[in-house]
Amino acid sequence: MLQRLGIILVLCISNVLNAQNEANIWYFGENAGLDFNSGSPVALLDGALYTNEGCATISDSNGNLLFYTDGVTVYNRNHLPMLNGTGLLGSFSSTHSAIIVPFIQNAGFYYIFTVDTASNNPDTYGLAYSIVDMSLDNTLGAVTATKNVQMETPVNEKVMAVKNNNEDGYWVVSHRHNTSEFISYAVTDFVVPTNPVISDVGENSGFFGTTGQMKISPDASKLVVSRGSNLQLFDFNNQTGVVSNAQTLLFPIPGNSFNTYGVEFSPNGGILYVAYYEGVFQYNLQAGTLTDIINSRITLSYTQGQGYASMQLGPDGKIYVAKTFRKFIDVIEKPNTLGSGCDYILNGISLNGRTSRLGLPTFVS
Repeated sequence: MLQRLGIILVLCISNVLNAQNEANIWYFGENAGLDFNSGSPVALLDGALYTNEGCATISDSNGNLLFYTDGVTVYNRNHLPMLNGTGLLGSFSSTHSAIIVPFIQNAGFYYIFTVDTASNNPDTYGLAYSIVDMSLDNTLGAVTATKNVQMETPVNEKVMAVKNNNEDGYWVVSHRHNTSEFISYAVTDFVVPTNPVISDVGENSGFFGTTGQMKISPDASKLVVSRGSNLQLFDFNNQTGVVSNAQTLLFPIPGNSFNTYGVEFSPNGGILYVAYYEGVFQYNLQAGTLTDIINSRITLSYTQGQGYASMQLGPDGKIYVAKTFRKFIDVIEKPNTLGSGCDYILNGISLNGRTSRLGLPTFVS
C-alpha cells in the first residue's frame, strides 16, 4: 500500500513539474524574453515578438520552446512566422489577446484562443480560436485549417482558461462587452461548444471597463477582474463554469487616481495582488468579511509614472510585474507572505536592453 502511494505521489509531482515546464519560456513587449529553465529567469534576446499588450507562449514538458504569439502572428521555435500562422484575430493592443491551451488526450495539438481590442468599434472579431498541429512543417508546427473560428462578439479584452474539475477538459472564460455577463466554454479536444455557460453577475463592464487583466486562482475557486477603477472578486465553480458572488474591492470614486490593470493570485490563493499605473497593492483574501478584505489593502510599491501593468505568476512561484517602456520588470519574491515580508523587488529582473510594455504572457491557470 505504501509503495503504491509513493508511486502516485511521484506521478503527481511529475505532472506538476511538467505543467510548470510548459511555462518556462516567456516572450513579451519589445523583443523581450525570459527563460526559467535554470530555476531563475534569464533574459532572452532572440524573440521576434513586438507587442504592446497581450501575448502567450508554450513550451514542451522539458521546457523547450514550441511557439509563441501576440494573438495575430504565431512564431515557431525558430522565431519565424509559423506556417499559416498570420492573420489571427487578436490584437497587439488587447489585454490578453491570446492564450494557448494544450489538448489533453491528443499530444501535439494546441488551441489558440484570441480576443480582439475592445476599441475596435467596439470589437469586430471578439473571442475566436485556431488549432495548431505540431507534427506539421517538420515538427515546427502549423496552424491548421481550423483557424479564426469566431465564438462570441463583442467581448472585453479578457480570456482565461483552467482545467475543469474532472481534468478531462478546460473552462475557457471571457466577458461580453458592455454587459455584466461572463461566458464559460466547456472545451475538450477538438470540441468547442457553440453555447457557453452564462453568468450574469457583478458590474456592467460598460464601454470603458474593457481593459485590464482577468485571472482564475490556482485552486480554480476564485476569479478576479480588473476594469480600471473597478475591481471585483468572484467565486468560480470549476465543475459548472458558473461565476458568482460578486465582491467589489475597488470602485470608482471622484478624484480617485487608481486605474487598475494587472491582477494575480498568490500560489496558495489566499492573497491578491493588484497593479495600477503608479503602484501595486496587496489584499488578504482570508482577512474575514468583505470589509476586512478591503481594509487589509496595503501598498507594496509606489512610484509616480512607473507604469505598472500586467502581473504573472512564474513557474518558480514568484510573481512578475511588467512596467511600461522599462528595461526591467519587478518581482514579488514571496507572494504567499502577507505584508512587506512578501519581498517586493523594484527593477528585480533586467531584460538585458529589451523593453517591457503592458503585457506578460497569459497561461492556463
